[in-house]
Amino acid sequence: MMKRLMMAALLAATGVQAGELKLELQGKGMDGNQIRVAVYSATQPEQFPSDEQFYKGIVSEAAGENLTVRVPDLPPGKYAVAVYVDNNRNGRQDKNFMGVPKEDYGFSNDARGMFGPPDFAEAAFDIGENTVSRTIHIH
Repeated sequence: MMKRLMMAALLAATGVQAGELKLELQGKGMDGNQIRVAVYSATQPEQFPSDEQFYKGIVSEAAGENLTVRVPDLPPGKYAVAVYVDNNRNGRQDKNFMGVPKEDYGFSNDARGMFGPPDFAEAAFDIGENTVSRTIHIH
């Protein structure tokens, strides 16, 4: 938390403009469910894709198979996104006894891991001072 406050103060002092991320989420299991979006920063790539540690989180309700989510005030840098459909609204991604997700999910760049989630580098993209748009397919 202190690191975020220091970064915000530094950006305000230097006049650096924050960017915005516009996410177009698409998936058949979204309608009527809660959608959880987690944005991860390159300053701590080891957190990706933790359910509990991320740079910024957004919770939205989907009213169809498409949902637009905006994440404002992101300092210029490299980011990655993980999204999942929280069918039972318990605030975490449910997994089976082997650790495989039971709820639909997706990552930025539509990255897919071989035997687990992708690495931060596979899902990462740059944000500058303007709006950056990304589409994520939920599977």
